[in-house]
Amino acid sequence: MTYLALQLPGVDNGSVKIIPPAGIMTGGQHTLNNIISTGIELAVVAAIFVCLLMLILGGFEWIFSQGDKQKVAQARQRLTMSVIGLILIFLSFMIINILYGFFRLPGNFLGNLGS
Repeated sequence: MTYLALQLPGVDNGSVKIIPPAGIMTGGQHTLNNIISTGIELAVVAAIFVCLLMLILGGFEWIFSQGDKQKVAQARQRLTMSVIGLILIFLSFMIINILYGFFRLPGNFLGNLGS
């Protein structure tokens, strides 16, 4: 069996301290905050996208219902639920930003997109 080894010049005992470039976080609380805020951001964007897709689908259902009362009622219900979903998404956005301000976390949860 053959092993591949890498030896850095000027290192005797094999302990090398790698210093990252300026501006790159290496872990800890900042990384956890970034992971959580990115996850929340992706969830909010995905939810908004799904709600808008449901609004479009409900509009098409209404247009193509051809006067059938049951299909119109189904399309109206889809449109109503989509609007309620969008309202809930924006309320959750507002509540999360209030919590970030209450706990004095840096920035808002959308990072650079929110400013």
